[in-house]
Parts: sequence; structure tokens; C-alpha cells
Amino acid sequence: MKMHNNVKQKLSAILSPIAPYMVRVDEEIRQKIKTGVSLIDEGSLHLLQKGGKKIRAAMIILASGLKGKIPDDVVEVAAAAEIVHAATLVHDDIIDGSTYRRGDLTVAKKFGNRIAVLVGDYMYTRALEVAVGDDRLDLFPIMVAATRDMVKGELYQIEYSNIKKIDKVHYHRIIEMKTARFMAACAKLGGVKSKMSDEESDVLYEFGLNLGFAFQIVDDALDFVDAGEITGKDAGNDYMQGKITLPMLHLIERIGDDEKRKIESLISSPSREGFEYIRGLVREHGGIDYCLQEAEKYVRKALEYLDVFGPTQYKDILIALSEFFLERNY
Repeated sequence: MKMHNNVKQKLSAILSPIAPYMVRVDEEIRQKIKTGVSLIDEGSLHLLQKGGKKIRAAMIILASGLKGKIPDDVVEVAAAAEIVHAATLVHDDIIDGSTYRRGDLTVAKKFGNRIAVLVGDYMYTRALEVAVGDDRLDLFPIMVAATRDMVKGELYQIEYSNIKKIDKVHYHRIIEMKTARFMAACAKLGGVKSKMSDEESDVLYEFGLNLGFAFQIVDDALDFVDAGEITGKDAGNDYMQGKITLPMLHLIERIGDDEKRKIESLISSPSREGFEYIRGLVREHGGIDYCLQEAEKYVRKALEYLDVFGPTQYKDILIALSEFFLERNY
């Protein structure tokens, strides 16, 4: 737990120059979510009040300041992005049958699946309502496309992320739609909100896209490393759901047919004992190091896109945040 707290403190230190904006994001989220209907309010805020890293909000705010002053009303857009992200987590936890998220019961486990589905739906619509508000017609298509892609990514994962169908091409397609494109949209939203040119906003999209790939690859690697009390969610949850991610794809490429058949058998009837066995093999065959090396390639590529922007405090923070993605352990 001490290492977990140290990493959280490091993230807070990186983002400290925009801390006042992040506080306002929290306030804006509570304001946008509150309805006076207890089931909606309690269900929505159950996950959001746990805080989370708010990486996506930070990316919007930082990107908006790359060429000058951060627009004051960017906070509302950043809050909307976090609400969308939280909605995807609520629905993901229903699909995956997850018990924990951010160190507490998931919305589905606490309130039941029916309420969780409706809470997630409400959060989606509320966030998109913000994006289509006055003077935001340029933001709406970006937010809608990113939300649509996350839903498509979830369906694509259900279809392809089992051991009979999955390969690295499918894997990268899944994480592009589920994670990378939303990260990309957040970076672009910051550029559009500060009235950057189309070319500059598109550069920010590519920056966020590559960073999103790195973020998800590290996240999938951590599923084979950390215990639930460190990550704040179920350890080995992907394995228990029959999902094949990059660490296991790397392993499958390096073992013989007999071992592959054993792994297929373990995945067909997932258990904690089976997960520990496969986790040992992933470590033995260098799966974690491989994933971190792949993630580092994406981070380096992402940072190349930032070269078009001159030196600023906010650019320095984005660089530090990108490097942090390779170090996080929760």
C-alpha cells in the first residue's frame, strides 16, 4: 500500500500546477450529476466520489494551455469527459461481473445491475448534453465519436478477445477503440476548446491516441502483477472473464503446444489457482517486460507529436504525465 500511495503522490505532484482546475472539475462533476433523485445521485456519485486519477480531464486542461492561457470554461468539458469515462466503467463492471472498483464495491454490486445500467445511461446522456451546450457544437462530434468507439470496442472485445480468436491485431484494435481513441479525443478537445487550428488539434489527437495505447498496455500488464488492494479492482479480472490481453499473447507465442492446450483448458474453466499458474508463466517468459517495452514505444511516439508546440509549463507537464504512465502501479 505504501508504494501505491507514493505513486498517487507523484501523480498529484505532476499535476499540482493545475490543481485548482482539477478541484473545479470535481465540483463541476457533482453539479452536473446531481438530480435530486436519490437512486441516480447515489449511484452516479458512488464511483465518482472515489476520485480516480482524472487523467482525461487533466489531458483536456493541459492540451488547452499549450499555446497560451487555459480557457476558463474548459473545466466543464473536462468534467463531461470524466463523466463519460465513469459511465463506461459502470457498464464495464456489469459486463465483467467485477466486484471492486477504486477500492470499493462497483455500482452494480452495491445497487444491482438494473440500477447500474440506468445510472450509466444517465451519465452518458448528461455528459453529451454538456458537450452540445451553447457554443460547443464543435465539441459534440468529437465526444460522440469517442463514446461510440468505446461501445464498439466493448462489443469487439466480446467477439474476439477469447483464446480461440484473439491475436495481436485484434488486441490492438480492441484497445484502440476502448481506450486510445477516447484519450485522443480528450487531447483534441483541449485544442479545439482553445481554438487551435485543425492541424494542431489533429496533432493532439495523435498524441493522445499513442498515449492511450501505452496506458492500456500497462494496465493489462498490471493485471498480472498487482493484488486487488493495490489496483483498487479485481486482480486477474481479465483472465477470469476469459479475456486475452497482451501479456498472455506474448506468452502463447513462446510456449509449446502442450502448454497451450493446458492454458486453453484453464481459461475454459477459470479459477484463481489457474490465474496464479498463468501469471507465473507470464513472468517467467518476460511478458511484463515485453509489455512495458511496447508501451514505451507508444509513449516515445506520442511525445514526438508534441514537438510542434513550443516550450511551455503545460507541455512539460504533459511530458511528465506521459513518462508517469510507464511507472504507475495501480
